[in-house]
Amino acid sequence: MVVDSIPRAYKKAILVIMDVVIFATAIWLAFAIRTTSTMPQFNGTYFKLLLIIVAVRIPVFVKLGLYRSFLRFPSERVWLIAAQGMAISTLFIGAALYLADLQGEPRSVLLIEPFISFFLVLSSRQFLGKQIFKMSSAVAKRERVIIYGAGLAGIQMAHSIRVMEGLKVVSFIDDDPSKWNMLIADIKVYPPSAIARLAEKHKVRRAIIAAPSSSSVDRRKMVFNLRKAGLEYGEMPNFLDIVKGNIKIEDLFHVNANDLLRRETVEPNRALLKGVVSDTAVMITGAGGSIGSELARQIAALEPSSLVLFDSSEFALYSIDMEVRQMYPQLKVVPVLGSVLNEKLVRTSLEKHKITTVYHAAAYKHVPLVEGNPIEGVRNNVMGTKSVAEACAVTNVKKFVLVSTDKAVRPTNVMGASKRVAELACQAVDKQAQQMQVVDGVLPVPTKFCAVRFGNVLDSAGSVVPLFRKQIAEGGPLTVTHKDVTRYFMTIPEAAQLVIQASAMSNGGEVFLLDMGDPVKVYDLAQRMIDLATRENEREIEITITGLRPGEKLYEELLVDVSSSQETAHKKIYKSLEGGPSLEIVHEQLQLLSTALNEQTLDAVLDVLQVLVEGYEENSRVTN
Repeated sequence: MVVDSIPRAYKKAILVIMDVVIFATAIWLAFAIRTTSTMPQFNGTYFKLLLIIVAVRIPVFVKLGLYRSFLRFPSERVWLIAAQGMAISTLFIGAALYLADLQGEPRSVLLIEPFISFFLVLSSRQFLGKQIFKMSSAVAKRERVIIYGAGLAGIQMAHSIRVMEGLKVVSFIDDDPSKWNMLIADIKVYPPSAIARLAEKHKVRRAIIAAPSSSSVDRRKMVFNLRKAGLEYGEMPNFLDIVKGNIKIEDLFHVNANDLLRRETVEPNRALLKGVVSDTAVMITGAGGSIGSELARQIAALEPSSLVLFDSSEFALYSIDMEVRQMYPQLKVVPVLGSVLNEKLVRTSLEKHKITTVYHAAAYKHVPLVEGNPIEGVRNNVMGTKSVAEACAVTNVKKFVLVSTDKAVRPTNVMGASKRVAELACQAVDKQAQQMQVVDGVLPVPTKFCAVRFGNVLDSAGSVVPLFRKQIAEGGPLTVTHKDVTRYFMTIPEAAQLVIQASAMSNGGEVFLLDMGDPVKVYDLAQRMIDLATRENEREIEITITGLRPGEKLYEELLVDVSSSQETAHKKIYKSLEGGPSLEIVHEQLQLLSTALNEQTLDAVLDVLQVLVEGYEENSRVTN
C-alpha cells in the first residue's frame, strides 16, 4: 500500500505538524468567540500561548499514544485518548500560564480552546483516514465480503478488514430488526432476506459469521441463509481460543479453494438444477463422501420430495444425515447404512422409497490405495456400480448418474481403469434397458443412464489441497510427486452442480464433461497456495519433489475421442457419445471379472481391465 511505504517517523511527524496547525487555529477561534471579533487583538501573547500549548499538549499526546497507530481508521479509542489528552494538558497549561503570569487575556479562552482543538483533532483523523482508505483501495483490488452479525464482534472484524489489503466489507447482515437500515462503523445493516440481492449487486462470493455468542440454532439459521444465497462462509475465530492454543495462528491463513482456480468458476443453469430434482425422490450413494455430501446439500436445497442417503461408513453417513436434517427440517431424509455390493439392500431401498433419480458417487478414488488393493478397488468400483445400475433398471428409476473421473481416459492405474469399466457397465445396462419388451401389455419406461466425468476436485478428501494446507500449517515442505504433473481442477460445488445438471440433460448412454479451462501444474498449485498463505507474513515454505507414485501419470485427459464432443444446453458442459467394446464383449468380460473377483485371482482381474479399457496396461502385476 502507499501508506505502508511511508516510514513510521514521517507519519508521526505529519500528525504532529497537523496538530500544531490545529492548536494555532483553535487559539485564534477561541479569541474570536470570546471577543466576538473576526480579527481579535492578541496584544503580543498569541505566540507565547501557542508555544506553551504545543510544549505541553504534544508530549501528553505522545505519552498517551495518540501518534502511535491511528493513521488509518480511527476507532472509539481515539476519542477516549484525545479527550484524556485534552483534559490532562489543559490542567498543565493552566498551571504553566499561571507560572508564566500572562496578563491581559480572557481566562475563558482556556476553556474554549480545548473543545475546539478536540473537535478539530478528531475531524482531522477522520478525514485523513478516509483519504488513506481511498488511496489504498485504488492501489489494491479488494474482494468484497459480507459480515453476518452487527454486534461488537462484527464491528471489530469490520475495523480489522478495513486495514487489510485483500478485503472490503460491503454490508452487515443481522437477525435483529432493530438494527436494520442502521449505519454501524459506516456500514449499512440489512436483514437476512437481502443477502442474495446484495451478493448479486456487489458481486460477493463470501461472508464472515461474526456472532461468537450466538446459539447453535441461530448459527444453523445463519449458515442456511448464506448457503441459500450461494455464498461461501467462514467464522470469525475466538481469540481466547487462540491464546489457549485451541486454534493455531496458521489456521487463520486458510486458503480457499476458489482462490486456486486459474479461471472463473462455472455458473450453474438454475433451470437444469431445479427441473430434475424438485418434487422427486432422490437417492445418493456414497453420500458421506466429498462429492456425495455436496450433492446432498445442493439437492436438499432444490426441494426434492425425499432424499435417501446411502453409505457404508457409519460416521460419514451420520454426519451428512444430521447436517441435512438440521438445515432442512421439513425435508424427508432417510439414511441407509450398507454397501452398494449388497444388491438386495440396494433394490429394497429403491422400491421402498420409490426413487426417481440415483446419483452414484460411491467409489474408491485414491489412486495409490487402489493400486495397492486392486481386487477390492475393482470390486467396489465396477461390481458396485453394476449392482446399483441393474437395480435401477428393474425398479422404475428414471435416471441413473455415475460420478466418474478423467482418470478413466487411457488410464495407467487400476482406479482409472475400474472407473472406465464402470462407465461401460452403465452403458451396457442402458442398452439393455432400451431393448426391454412389453410385459402384460405395458412397455416400461427405460431408465436413462449417463456418466459424468470431471477432473480433480479441490478440497475433497484425499486431494492435494488438504494435504498442502496441512503441510503449510506445519511449516512445510510441500510434497509434489513431479514438477510437470498436470491436472484439471474444479471446486466441489462445481462438481456437484455438474452432476445434477447432467442428469437433467441425459437421454441415455452419454458421458458428460465440463469445460474446465487449461490444466494446471500441481507444482504451480503448491506455489500458489504458499503465496496465498504467506502474503501477510515473512514465512518461507519449500516444495519437495518426491517422485511419481504407482499408477500415477503426468497428465490426465477428459475425452477418449475429442472429435465426438457435442454441445449441450449448458455452454460449459459437453457430452461425448463414446464407442467401446460391443455389448456382448462387455457382458462376457464382466462375467469373467465377477468370477476372478470371487476367486481373488488378480491376474484374471487385470486381464479383463486390459481387454475392456482402451490404452490400459498395468505397470506391474501387483499382489493383493
